[in-house]
Amino acid sequence: MPIIAALLLAPLAALHASDSNPSVTPRDDTTGRVPGARAELEKGRSLPPRSPLRVADFGAVGDGVRDDGPAIAATFEAAKADGVPSIVVFEKKTYRLGDNPAAWHYFQIVGHEDLAIEGGGATLLCPEGNLAFHFDGGRDITVRGLIFDTIQPSFTQGEVVAVDGSGTLDVKIMEGYPEPPDEAFLAANGHRAHGGGGRHMIVFERGGGARNMRMRDDHLYIRNITRVSPGVFRFHVKEDYLPSFKGVSVGNWVSYGFNKARLPAAVLAAKDKSRSIYAQIAADRVENIAFEDIDMFGSINGGIRVSDMPGDVTLRDVRIIRKPGTRNLLSTISDALHLMNIRGRVIMEDCVVEAPGDDCLNIGAQRENIVELAASDRRTVTLRSTDNRYYYYTIREGDRLQFLDTASNRVLGVRTVTAVAFDRRKLTHTVTLDQEVPGLDPKTTQAMNLNQITKSTVIRNNTVTPYMRHALLARAQNMTIEGDRLDCSRGGVIGLNLSYASGQDDARLWNVRVAGNTFMCPDNVGLVAWRPYQDEDGGPDARNIEIIGNVFQVGSAKAIRIRGVRNLRVEGNRFENKGMAVEQTSKFVEIADCSGLPLKDQ
Repeated sequence: MPIIAALLLAPLAALHASDSNPSVTPRDDTTGRVPGARAELEKGRSLPPRSPLRVADFGAVGDGVRDDGPAIAATFEAAKADGVPSIVVFEKKTYRLGDNPAAWHYFQIVGHEDLAIEGGGATLLCPEGNLAFHFDGGRDITVRGLIFDTIQPSFTQGEVVAVDGSGTLDVKIMEGYPEPPDEAFLAANGHRAHGGGGRHMIVFERGGGARNMRMRDDHLYIRNITRVSPGVFRFHVKEDYLPSFKGVSVGNWVSYGFNKARLPAAVLAAKDKSRSIYAQIAADRVENIAFEDIDMFGSINGGIRVSDMPGDVTLRDVRIIRKPGTRNLLSTISDALHLMNIRGRVIMEDCVVEAPGDDCLNIGAQRENIVELAASDRRTVTLRSTDNRYYYYTIREGDRLQFLDTASNRVLGVRTVTAVAFDRRKLTHTVTLDQEVPGLDPKTTQAMNLNQITKSTVIRNNTVTPYMRHALLARAQNMTIEGDRLDCSRGGVIGLNLSYASGQDDARLWNVRVAGNTFMCPDNVGLVAWRPYQDEDGGPDARNIEIIGNVFQVGSAKAIRIRGVRNLRVEGNRFENKGMAVEQTSKFVEIADCSGLPLKDQ
């Protein structure tokens, strides 16, 4: 049987594991390349790229009807098989993907090296039960020129037709949007009506031009959904969200993200065994990955997620937006960009992000909780990440861990890891430190890996428009944020948040430059860096932050709120109200517990 035909007839699981496919050349166990390629690399010889591999040659049709997934998967396997730099080429067509019953991501791209995916304007059309790519391991991968869309939206939306003061709202679902799961389906499958990954409701003004900002919160958790009549559903608001519910009125438009809540429990159980469950494009442990000229109009949950990255992450001309030509209230139902635990550099340039169901950009590092402190040797500590479900995290020998006492907001010290063991079942790292940490109390202490807060970060010339949460939740060291347009006038809560978030993720904030940006946040905070932690000497742990030459469009809220920064420079910023310069700027600026030059030439 010809090789191409064999690949096309193979089950999808076999395409994801080339060792079981006799038509694929065996790979070297340590490099993922064929043995001859490894020998050439060890001799220091570069490998020439092969001719482009076209998905059409492996049977992909691109008519938007047939399942092109197996053919595309076969192309990726062929790209990996011979170990030389490879280019996978699509045509400007619509490639529909079927279902991968064993994983959330249809394509499991494991251990690929020197791979370029050239979309050429192609659209990948994803089903209700699958995301697109999970890159696991490997190095030097580029994804360019693809459009990611869904067969139907992963959320419903409609108009509020009735409101009850007890905490219910009736919503008439708009034509073209799927119905939400009702009480019977939720109960039968053990699903909650609320949860992470975008399973919540957002309330918009009629027409969807802005979020309903009369509400106290930017979203609602739903405890139950019942069917009222054909096309009309009653959403029962969770009790602790009732204070926010008071701002909802008839005529508001709402969105409600599913995040898998419409799928049977058995489907979830099978797919949840896969190594990644989140984001249309996910990448873990890849040394150098780039996303260029990407359009994304939908996802089961988030947009692009990376974690535990040993190298650089680059995003250029990435657009995660409401699908043009539709009334979609959301782009993705959860975070658009979630970049965590990165050892290399991050570059985000010339991107456009609008209307995700959570943060537009979240960059930082996961904190570690202390599971156990060895009684026999207090240098031996067992740690577990605050979030092991969405993110991967690896501690290495030589890593420097910063220990933080969350009760007193003090840095207890920075220690070097001299030995480490990972327990895969418990998802814990047991580390040996070069020195004991004085005052370490497992109940109140967390650790942060200073080697995973990026070497440097550049966020430049982007347009970011949140309708809830943050435009940029950015915590990294050696960070430059310049030339960006952050528009929170549609309902975003904060333009740029440099603060510690929710007891889970953060970074040591050293050497940050915020320059030449435009903050359109008249009713919400433009920039906040609320840093309560003090270092071992009793001074602010955050240091060397410059906020210079920005434009803040102000209204009723503070434009700048900063606390706890050593060596702060804030100068040359302009404050405007309805296009006119504001002379008395003090009421828009709050600075406390900082040293340096807090205000100059405003």
